[in-house]
Amino acid sequence: MSGHTTQKLQLDTALLKLANLAHHLQLERGCTALFLDSAGELFHDEWRKQCKDTDLVVQHLREFPYGNRPGEINGEMVLKKIQLILDEVETLEDHRRQVARFNIGFAKAINHYTYTLLSRILDLKVEIALMIATGEPAKITAYSNLLQWKERVGRERAWGAHGFCSGVFRNREFSERMRTLIEEQKAYRRSFLSLASEEHSQFLDTVFEGYVMQCVDELHKMLDQPESADELEALSPVTWFRLLTGKVERLKLVEDMLVQDFCAQPEKTPGKVSNFSANSAQLDKYMPLIQALPAFSKLDRSELDSLLSHADVREAKKGKLLFLQSEPLSRMYLILSGWVKLYKGTDAGDEAVLQMLSAGDSVMEASVFLDIPTVASAQVVEDSILLSLPAPVVRQVLQENKSFALNMLGNLSLRSQNLIRQIEHSRLRKASERVGWFLLKLGMEEGNQNATCIRLPYDKSLIASYLDMTPETFSRTLKKFRQRGFHIENDTVTQPDPRALCAYCDPSLADACKFRDDPDCPGTYL
Repeated sequence: MSGHTTQKLQLDTALLKLANLAHHLQLERGCTALFLDSAGELFHDEWRKQCKDTDLVVQHLREFPYGNRPGEINGEMVLKKIQLILDEVETLEDHRRQVARFNIGFAKAINHYTYTLLSRILDLKVEIALMIATGEPAKITAYSNLLQWKERVGRERAWGAHGFCSGVFRNREFSERMRTLIEEQKAYRRSFLSLASEEHSQFLDTVFEGYVMQCVDELHKMLDQPESADELEALSPVTWFRLLTGKVERLKLVEDMLVQDFCAQPEKTPGKVSNFSANSAQLDKYMPLIQALPAFSKLDRSELDSLLSHADVREAKKGKLLFLQSEPLSRMYLILSGWVKLYKGTDAGDEAVLQMLSAGDSVMEASVFLDIPTVASAQVVEDSILLSLPAPVVRQVLQENKSFALNMLGNLSLRSQNLIRQIEHSRLRKASERVGWFLLKLGMEEGNQNATCIRLPYDKSLIASYLDMTPETFSRTLKKFRQRGFHIENDTVTQPDPRALCAYCDPSLADACKFRDDPDCPGTYL
């Protein structure tokens, strides 16, 4: 058997074993949710049996003869990541003891499966799939979307069990979490279908037929209707679990079909990837803007096409949550238009806005690069268009493409400088100086420095939070600007002349100002 064939067989087997492990961990997470939240009244035996089944799958993965000779496995990195996963699985024994003694909270128990174990396994599955199906970007991106879709259904199964056991369907935070999970499922389904072959789409339609899926759809409609809370709470937690498990099992059938498909293909020699096919019409539409993004500015067209072959362009409505604090990111987002806020929330329901991001910005890219949970939440505050890339693909390209790595390093450095300036403005400047700087920055970003009208891009309360002041202080400060000749109506601020805000300039804005160093320039940036 040739070295390439042996290598492919080893990767195929490793992928199948990791897929089996992920599926069993998702099921154990669901069983844990029912067992823990019912104080052991439900799923006592089922939980213990599932723990044993998971351990058996782990043992099979551990005993697999990966070897370390050339041709037996593709790179030491895959071996190391498999070993890291096996090391993390060792923590399950202590975790289960805490669950059995009810010494752990529900969220912490469930998140251990979600973020410590499953997130890493799903990423590694995509990386291995990329090695197996070289030159098949659309197929691998479809696979990645299906994995994330299935994982969101698994999370819904666990958190829904919590809802039924605890009767918290009227809780705003819980309802928001469930709606977000359902919306994410819809998005991943759309992305999967946009890339899947006709055969795979038809197979999905076939396995989704029947009474179980109709029931799940009805439950989703009820979750979106507050008046249905009584009816939902009357449903048995076990019934919910069985229905959602039926959906997870159907998605596993589709996953198995996808894996068998690209594992059965002849191994291809790595080479130039053809022009992107995924969402090509949308990508073509936004290509001038995409090429201008700092992350892609130094890539030639062939390199950019290769990277974008895994990309997805999505419209995100105002209010959509992209991710919550402490979640690992399965995708990296870049903003093509609109506004996204990064914020941290408190248990009391308050929030502090850390950053406001707009066209050209990437969202929490450091979490993607380092493969660590996010330190903040992200929410769309004005209808936006987002370019997204699978996190494993981004990490792989960073290692292989020096230009892309340098672009992202420069982008992170610039972001760090901007954060320092933002802290300076929020802590060392007066309220009028903060507002003046913000308005000047908006005017410059709108692109016409001769214009006198500035549109406030999002809610005034959000602007106040971003500038680290109360809404009342922001309103009083705007009144002071009105007294100096500014006209303020609804979301529009009109300056008395194009240079009325020059006094609030600083080095971060001066570099982009066409009036810099003119005889009339006040030089406040010096």
